[in-house]
Amino acid sequence: MVGNQMSLAFENRVFNRRAGLGGGRMGCTLVTGFLGSGKTTLLRHLLDNRGDLRLAVLVNEFADSDVDSLLLDSVRLNAAFNLSTVSLTHGCACCKMRGPFRESLQRIVDSKHNFDCLLVETSGLAEPDKFVAELEQVGINLDLTVAVVDAESLEKIIKLDIVKKQLEHVDLVLLNKCDLATLSQVADAEDILERMTGGAKVVRSQFCKVPLDLVIDCSKIDAFNAAKEDCTVPPVLSHEPLSKMAFRGATHGNPSVNISSSIVDSLPLADGDGETSKSPQYGLPQDVSFSSVTFESEAPLSLSLFQSKVLTSVSNTIGLLRGKGILCFLEDRKSRFVFQWSGLKKVEAISARPWDGAPKSCLVFIGHDKSALDDLIAKILQIAGTIPKLSTNNHISQEYARSFSMKVAADGRFKDPSLQKEPLVIFGLKGSPLRGIKEAHLSGALMRVVNGKGNIFLTATVSGEEYNLQLLLDEGSDPDEAWNEIRLVASAVISKICKNFCPCRSELASHVH
Repeated sequence: MVGNQMSLAFENRVFNRRAGLGGGRMGCTLVTGFLGSGKTTLLRHLLDNRGDLRLAVLVNEFADSDVDSLLLDSVRLNAAFNLSTVSLTHGCACCKMRGPFRESLQRIVDSKHNFDCLLVETSGLAEPDKFVAELEQVGINLDLTVAVVDAESLEKIIKLDIVKKQLEHVDLVLLNKCDLATLSQVADAEDILERMTGGAKVVRSQFCKVPLDLVIDCSKIDAFNAAKEDCTVPPVLSHEPLSKMAFRGATHGNPSVNISSSIVDSLPLADGDGETSKSPQYGLPQDVSFSSVTFESEAPLSLSLFQSKVLTSVSNTIGLLRGKGILCFLEDRKSRFVFQWSGLKKVEAISARPWDGAPKSCLVFIGHDKSALDDLIAKILQIAGTIPKLSTNNHISQEYARSFSMKVAADGRFKDPSLQKEPLVIFGLKGSPLRGIKEAHLSGALMRVVNGKGNIFLTATVSGEEYNLQLLLDEGSDPDEAWNEIRLVASAVISKICKNFCPCRSELASHVH
C-alpha cells in the first residue's frame, strides 16, 4: 500500500504541475492598459517564449468580432492540441458578459490540460478591478496585475477616468514604445506613473520584450524551474472562449462582407480635482462614448486602393483611437498581414506566415465619433471586392517598380532588391553582424517612420531572421520621390540605431552615405 501511495505521489508530481501550489490554485496575470498600448503584443511575446509553460489565455475584446484571437493565432495553436477556441467579445467581461466569463474561467480551472498560469487581457476600455472577484470565486489566484502604457501618448490620455482606474491597483507598469518617445517624454511618464500607482515598479520596454518571469510568477511552477529537462508534455495555449456574437448591421448586398458596430456606456473624463474636462489632444467631449466598428470580407482587398484611399481616411478620421486586424491583399494573396494602427507612429502591416485556412480580411476600429467610424467603413466598402484595371495600371506599376529597384540596388546600405512579386518591390536594409544589429531592427524602424509620414505605405514579411519590406507604386506614385523619402529616412534610422557603436572600417563606407 505504501508502494502504491509512493507511485501515486510520483504520478501526481509528473502529471499535476500545480501539485506544489497552495491548494492547487492556478495563478493568474491580469494585463490591462488603454487602447493601442501593446497588450496583445505582450501576450504574443509571452507565448512565443513560454518554453515548457502551459498557458491559458483569455482575451476580452471591445468589438463584435474577436480579432485578438486572430492576432494571437489561437485557432491554429489550439487545433494542434485538440483544443476548441471561442471568443469573449463586446465590451467589458465583468459587465455585459459576467456569466459567460465566469463559465470560461471555470472551464480553465477544470481543464484536463492542467495549466500552469492564466493570462487575462482586458479590453482597452475595461476596469481591471472588476475582474478580481470573478477570479477569486472560481479558485484562481491573482498573482500580478500588469499595466501596459504607451510612453509617447500617456500625456494625451492621462485625464481619462478609465486610464486612472486601470492604474489604480497595478503591481507592475510596462512603459512600452520607448523607441517612439523622447527621453524627456519617457522620464515625465515615469514620474506620472509613480504618482498615480503609488510607487509601482515601472519597466521601460520596446515591443513589450521583457523577461518571462517579470510578468508571470514562476517561483512555484516546476515547469519553469526545470525548463531544461526533457519533457514529453508539450506547452499548451488555450484561448478560452465564449460563444461568438452574431453580426448586427447591413451587409450592403454583398454576402462576403459583414459590417457591425457597438457602443459602450459613457466614460467621463476627470481632471486632478475630479471634475470633468476636455482633452485638447484627442478633442474628447465631457461625456464620451466609445464606439467600435468591424469589417469582414472574404474577398481580397486591393493594396493599391487600400494605401491610396483607406489609409488616407484612417489618418483623417476624427476621434479614431485604435485600428487592428488581419488583411488579405489582392497583390499578395498568399501572405496573411497583421494590421496595426495606433496613431501615426504605429502604422504597419506585417506577414509572418501564410494562411492556414480560407483567406479573409477582418478589421476593427475603435473611437469616440460613431459617424466618423461609419464613414471610414464606407470607404473600405468602396474598395471591398474591387479589382483595379490591370492592363494600363499594372504596366505603369511594373515600370515604376523596376525604376525604384535600380535605385535600391545602387545603394550599398540596402540588400539586393527582388521583383519576384512584381509589381511589388521587395527590399530591406542590411543588418550589421559586427555591431550586433539585426536587419529586422533597421528595416522595422524604417517601415514605421516611413508609414508614419503618411506618403508611402510599406508592408513587411518576416521569415526567421529575414525581414523584407514591400512597396507597391501605383499610377499616382512618383518612384523618384518615394526613393528620396526612403533614402533620407534610412540615413536617419541607421544614424540613430548605430550611434552607440564604434564603426568598423569594413562597414564605414557602406553605412556613411
